[in-house]
Amino acid sequence: MSFDQTLSARIYQVTKSSWMLRPIAIFCSTSLVFMMITAVVFSCSPVDCDVDQWQRVQGTAVSLGFPLFMTWLVTFVLQKLVKRDRPFEHGSHEPLIKMVWKEPSFPSAHAAIAFATVAVRFVDSPELFGSWLFIAAVLVAVSRVAVGVHYVSDVVFGAILGFVVGSASWYGLMWLVFMFPWFH
Repeated sequence: MSFDQTLSARIYQVTKSSWMLRPIAIFCSTSLVFMMITAVVFSCSPVDCDVDQWQRVQGTAVSLGFPLFMTWLVTFVLQKLVKRDRPFEHGSHEPLIKMVWKEPSFPSAHAAIAFATVAVRFVDSPELFGSWLFIAAVLVAVSRVAVGVHYVSDVVFGAILGFVVGSASWYGLMWLVFMFPWFH
């Protein structure tokens, strides 16, 4: 077994045998990324709190939605190209969560989306989204390994990919908005 597989299996075993870590990992791997996105969409920074709530939600949905879609798209294409099996597909263990659909493992889409959310919101409003959003993204990434559906390298690459693609697509969107007044 490679170091990546050994480390991933060890994290899974520790989580599976812990009465405390198991439910936390299951929550973080299945629900936390959606809570992060919802919190970001419905929050406001000191700059935009005086704007009508519906306009703020629409603006945030577009400025966050485009980078998240681009991140998902790049991740999806890479998964189809790499076609790496998930850890549980070799019969060594049963994942702690039920997989609704089984896309290839590399890179982790959950980690990519979580870190793209960090990239977009931290650049936009660091005083509001500082460290708590980063901590939540790390929890999402680690929990995907802990529940046995990803290898460590899947989530590390997914996190880097999400941060890079999320940042680049957000800056691209902002360039369009500011370069072409008719765009907004």
